[in-house]
Amino acid sequence: MAESQEPQLSLRLGSKASWLAYVAEQLGYFKDENLAVTLLNKQEIKDLEAGGDRLEAQVNWFQHAVFGVVNGKPQLAVMVLHDSPGITVMVSDAAKDEVRSAADFAGRRIAEGASHSAKGIVTSYLATRAGLPSGSYTPVMAAVDGRREAVTQGLQEGTVDVLTFMEPMTSYMKETGLVSTLYDLGTRDSTVAELGAVWPAESVLVTPEFAKDHPEAVQGLVNAMARTLEYVRSSTPEQIAELLSSTYLAGKETAEAVQAIAKRWPTLSQGEYTISPESAQLIIDAIKACPFDDTVSGQTRAKVKTVDIDPSTLYTNSFVQEQSAVAS
Repeated sequence: MAESQEPQLSLRLGSKASWLAYVAEQLGYFKDENLAVTLLNKQEIKDLEAGGDRLEAQVNWFQHAVFGVVNGKPQLAVMVLHDSPGITVMVSDAAKDEVRSAADFAGRRIAEGASHSAKGIVTSYLATRAGLPSGSYTPVMAAVDGRREAVTQGLQEGTVDVLTFMEPMTSYMKETGLVSTLYDLGTRDSTVAELGAVWPAESVLVTPEFAKDHPEAVQGLVNAMARTLEYVRSSTPEQIAELLSSTYLAGKETAEAVQAIAKRWPTLSQGEYTISPESAQLIIDAIKACPFDDTVSGQTRAKVKTVDIDPSTLYTNSFVQEQSAVAS
């Protein structure tokens, strides 16, 4: 536990893993580390950034450390919370005899969400890794509203060949009986088997300046989140949903909340929170292979293609290693 008075931290909660920070708050783990943590919602984060301010820390996908480098907002990953993307690439039954791997994506219509999303990055990387040039397939049905119904109709009408989704969409699409799994990136082991390295997903990111100026605060944050993951792994989705019923899950249907948490369970880091050079390079390579769209978000991220990035500047394992040494 840190001995000095700590500055206030703010954690971005725009990712799938944001409920972990609420668990830490509910259990008092931040306070145990002498941290005053303010949990911000998406609108509060937008308002903060619109005013020219920056978060000291956030829970977000590791890929945002890469995007930050080229946009003047560097981030340093200090801990991996989810060590697989939880993504499944599926093929429609109508196309499964012709699409047996990513090498067959050329000319196909693929529902992957926004091209600059994790799903889009994974899909394009699989295609280029299989030898296809960037932009070989056509993204379809990127809109979020009504996408479930639109993709289902597309499968029925034969206008969707491949689809890349996370839970709960993955389970919903499988339940239609119109698809089969092509690539399973739902766990650490299955992802390594497909891609050759761990894909760091939701992580704890801090600004390099904050890590340098307040290492004791970052250490406390890592300690609290490691303790949180230990608690979560020893609990059930039902217990976590009950713990969060008055905060993060307030007003949400309990059964649906439990199901949503349960479906992300396999992606939780199982005590190994570090990032390897191979994993960092994998994310850089995947992003550089992505044919980003013309949206503002897409073009902001596309800047990565024009810059050589040293993967070692995107993360540090020192805080996790210190936490592990103390815990043992």
